[in-house]
Amino acid sequence: MMNVLEIKKLAFFSLVALLLMSCSKEEAYMEDEMIKVSNATITSNDLIGHWKLSRMVSDTAVNLNQDGSYSTNLMDETSCFNNMSITFNSDGTFITNNATMTFESGSNGDQFSCIADRIDTGDWKVENDNLVLTMDIDGFTYTHSKAIDMTSNTFSFDVTKIESDQYVDDPGNTQASEIRILELEYTKAE
Repeated sequence: MMNVLEIKKLAFFSLVALLLMSCSKEEAYMEDEMIKVSNATITSNDLIGHWKLSRMVSDTAVNLNQDGSYSTNLMDETSCFNNMSITFNSDGTFITNNATMTFESGSNGDQFSCIADRIDTGDWKVENDNLVLTMDIDGFTYTHSKAIDMTSNTFSFDVTKIESDQYVDDPGNTQASEIRILELEYTKAE
């Protein structure tokens, strides 16, 4: 009788140990995969194609559409950014569709509104996992090197307040004036 009970206990503990070991192996596998992804090198071939803006997340919640609800994802606040996209061509050129906006609308001249889309073109390359873009805007040449995070179908990078001030004329007294960092995420278009 004691042997059967001991065998049942042994079987039970063996099953528990097996389950724990399989969880540990899975966690180890996930850690190995994360290491592989973080050590991956991004190449130009990874970016060639058409990408649509899928998220624009700020470090400060805003209420651009004046609906009383604040969000850090600016795409939840306005449709102004819905057409933003970038196409990386294999010859090292790109074309991008960007939103243009004003912060001086409304009766008090302090509200946000979309004006129109703006098409920009330039050259691009990948250098040390950084996306390097060179483009002319309003007669000035800008070159930005952005560290990018990439998955199989998205890439993202941050835009600082200093960089966005080159493209957006914020009078300094709007709710967007408090934004210091924007993370832009693009998803590969099918």
